[in-house]
Amino acid sequence: MWMAWDRFRRTDRSDKISVEFFTGMPTMFAVKKYSDALNALRKERKIGGGFHHNLVAVDSRNHKATFQKSDGSTVDIRYTFLHATPPMGPLDFIKQSPLADAHGWVSVNSTTLQHTNPEYANVFSLGDCSSLPTSKTTAAITAQTPVVAENIYYFLEHGRVANAHYDGYTSCPVSSARKCIFDAKFRSRISS
Repeated sequence: MWMAWDRFRRTDRSDKISVEFFTGMPTMFAVKKYSDALNALRKERKIGGGFHHNLVAVDSRNHKATFQKSDGSTVDIRYTFLHATPPMGPLDFIKQSPLADAHGWVSVNSTTLQHTNPEYANVFSLGDCSSLPTSKTTAAITAQTPVVAENIYYFLEHGRVANAHYDGYTSCPVSSARKCIFDAKFRSRISS
């Protein structure tokens, strides 16, 4: 959305095109700091916002997207160009395995990234398949990777995890083609 908006602006079409943002979430982004910044940009750039709107159907022939609101009602939105991200969730092979938590993600300790069940102490998970309560972004996995690497290495050598801890760091990737909202402070801690 941001890159399209920026392109419309740079080619003098932004006053002729209406950009709308719809999400099933109550906010622009799961992390408040970034959500607030993105929402301020959305308003500044006169981009419409539809929150608690889950995309449930697309009629491409008639250029109509149907969204279900949190009260169960639906609303049809006409579009010329639609960019949609499908709902994401854990993969079936994980959901159906003993490694999964109640929601289907690999159940891990949120700081060590080691499986929560001692029977699977040799299992570590990060990124999109883990139960970590953070946004699944490149920034998050970049902070998780050295923690998992250190803890796996230490576990193989000593039978327990090291003092490497992930603190939930994430960052918002892109706000336009020329700007990035990023928290430069890398906060994973590794100390053996």
